Amino acid sequence: MNFKNTLFFYCLFGCSIAALAQDNPPSITATGSNQYCPGESIPIANSVSITDPDVGDNTLDVIVIQISQGYNSGQDLLVLTGAHPSISSTWNESQGQLTLTGPATFTEFETAIESVTYQTSQILFLNEKYFSINIGNANYLPSTGHYYFYVENVGISWTQAVADASATTYYGLQGYLATLTSSQESQIAGEQSIGTGWIGASDEETEGVWKWVTGPEAGTTFWIGDFTGGPANGAFSFWNINEPNDFGGNEDYAHITDPSIGFPGSWNDLPVLGSTEAGNPYEPKGYIVEFGGMPGDPVVNLSTSTIIYTPRILSFNNNSGCANEPIELSVTSNADNVFWFEDQTSTTVLSEGLTYSPTVSEITTFWVAPVFSGCNNAGIRSPVIASVIPTPQANDITISQCDDTLISDGVTVFNLNSYSANFAGEAIFDRQINYYLDAGLTQSINGNNYTNITNPQTVFAEIIFTDNGCSDVAEITLEVNSSLVNNVSIEACDYSIIDGITTFTLSDADSDILLGLPDGLNTAFFATFNEALTGQNPLPNTYENTIPFNQTIYTRVTEDNSCYGIAEVELIVNPILPIDSNEVVYYCSNQFPNTITLSTQVLDPNYSFIWSTGATTSAIEVNQEGAFTVEIINNNTLCSQTKVFTVLNSDVATIDSVNVIDVSQNNSITINVSGEGTYQYALDFSGPYQMSNVFYNIEAGEYTVYIKDTKNDCGIVSINVYVLGYPNFFTPNDDNINDTWQIKGVPSNFQAAFRVNIYDRYGKLLYTMDNPNDSWDGKFNGIKLPTSDYWFTAFLARGKYFTGHFTLKTN
Repeated sequence: MNFKNTLFFYCLFGCSIAALAQDNPPSITATGSNQYCPGESIPIANSVSITDPDVGDNTLDVIVIQISQGYNSGQDLLVLTGAHPSISSTWNESQGQLTLTGPATFTEFETAIESVTYQTSQILFLNEKYFSINIGNANYLPSTGHYYFYVENVGISWTQAVADASATTYYGLQGYLATLTSSQESQIAGEQSIGTGWIGASDEETEGVWKWVTGPEAGTTFWIGDFTGGPANGAFSFWNINEPNDFGGNEDYAHITDPSIGFPGSWNDLPVLGSTEAGNPYEPKGYIVEFGGMPGDPVVNLSTSTIIYTPRILSFNNNSGCANEPIELSVTSNADNVFWFEDQTSTTVLSEGLTYSPTVSEITTFWVAPVFSGCNNAGIRSPVIASVIPTPQANDITISQCDDTLISDGVTVFNLNSYSANFAGEAIFDRQINYYLDAGLTQSINGNNYTNITNPQTVFAEIIFTDNGCSDVAEITLEVNSSLVNNVSIEACDYSIIDGITTFTLSDADSDILLGLPDGLNTAFFATFNEALTGQNPLPNTYENTIPFNQTIYTRVTEDNSCYGIAEVELIVNPILPIDSNEVVYYCSNQFPNTITLSTQVLDPNYSFIWSTGATTSAIEVNQEGAFTVEIINNNTLCSQTKVFTVLNSDVATIDSVNVIDVSQNNSITINVSGEGTYQYALDFSGPYQMSNVFYNIEAGEYTVYIKDTKNDCGIVSINVYVLGYPNFFTPNDDNINDTWQIKGVPSNFQAAFRVNIYDRYGKLLYTMDNPNDSWDGKFNGIKLPTSDYWFTAFLARGKYFTGHFTLKTN
């Protein structure tokens, strides 16, 4: 047996790997970069060569072929096909390894390797399949060129694992506790190894600063912190959930986690001994030895690799475009062709190649499948979506319009933009509209003012969304109707304010407009001919004219919403008389049975009258209060207006009582009256008159109070009133001014009892007056009395009595 390619393992008190070599190790090379056809088997290598520089060394004990990258456990499979008497094969699904066991010659192994095929039930490929072909049973990773081997040693400490790994060689390559710096290394050394165990990472030096401490990467920091931390400079790591956590404060060493408690191949931190409890998931099961990359390592070719390309779509370019226009879809693929299908199961290929430009009207999903040349089957189908950008709505319409003159020639002016809401959708603020004479959209026309050439005629409107440029085209058929419609007039009376403006009910003209025309026609009214022509701005049925007294508007007659004809409608406002509709008249009831005249003041013979009394004359006579109504009718226009005369009574005043306050500092007269009139009061016939019935500050004397009716001047009544009083002094010096003293305000013909006694200050009776015309000259027994105050007592009829004093002045 050639010991250069045999590994011996012994695990009595620990495990080690030794490569016992004579002179030089054998070398192996292989070629193979094939393209995989789904559902088929394919050789992993096209050619294999095994050589050895030592003469006579031409046999091997074992070759291990492993799916080193891209392995999918449970779906991928390596099979030794054909008859190979000296070689047996064993498939290890968990590691993705096919072991070829001899002994056999180089040539026999070469033939056997070339007979190994790859097959899979996998349909969705995420990467290529890499195969390592190894002399010996170490795992080989083509991306690193390193070898990996799991050494089972239950309960071994991390420190011992470091020492044992360092003491191990493989065909001259120095071993060390594995440093897993990539996902490929992690997969082949962790997920595809036969057990779990220590790897060469620790934060023993500084808590939370994880470094690789073995192999070529010794001293390299790859993680900072606990499980809430992060990678150093983007370095690779594969910690399990909530790891590292330094549980117990002494977990400083990295270990591949038992599959029962984490992701396969993921890491956790443990104490240097791990768990010492037998069977515990955290009890160390062994360690991973890595070979390669150390200073002084010899160049060996113990492994070679091949690749099988799996058909994959590498990227998708979903795209969007306008409806009914080509939308370019594209993909990238490692395959040299791509099939496009309308769904996941269709067998009809719509197109081939990396691009496809379908025309769709709505969002559509296409399915692409990569396929290598020469394959009967394509890879799994993937969706590529063609999205439709909103496209403006374009509706074909017919515009029927009447002739633009009252003389029919079948030619008129169309404002196409006024119909944009009909053919371009209601929301037209976000779109541009262009008009063309031809369907090829080459001869543009003016959409605001277009005169048809033929009758009928079709023009075209291109509607373009301004935000995305998508467009659609509407056909617009232009028709000109030339039917004759009756011109009519409507008359209305100028009620309310006489200004020539009034309200018309336009539908009142319908019967005259449609007289003699076919059934099923409808009318609408417009202020101008152009508006009637285009149907814009119709007037309300209840319409107030804007031009006083006479205005011409237009009616548009339609049939099934198409213009049938246009005619003039003359609005005539007939004026009415400028009279008050209500008048109040007063009648003096004290003059009954005399009458007053209620007159309309209308003498025009073209008017007639209807009174509420039944009279038909312009004026009537009445002598009682009440409401009298007259309707005044214009016999030519039949405009009528109503006037109401309200007759109210008035009368002279009836004096009910007179109240006089006299012999005081502020004498007053109050006259209380009743009656239907409105009254004013005066102390003189000619006035001035006042509204108040009370007169203040009246001197003593005789007065006549006059009461006048001001409502209707029905007359004046009067009453004499006497205000009693006396002078406060008198001067009997014969100058004929205040020479005597007497009581004032007593009627001269007063016949009732009257007596006034005058006394000096000592109570001596000096003089007595027995009638209101009597007076005292200031003498006693013919002798003038001196200046002094004198007192009096006055006795009048009905018990009226009052006293006072006055001054006699001699100077």
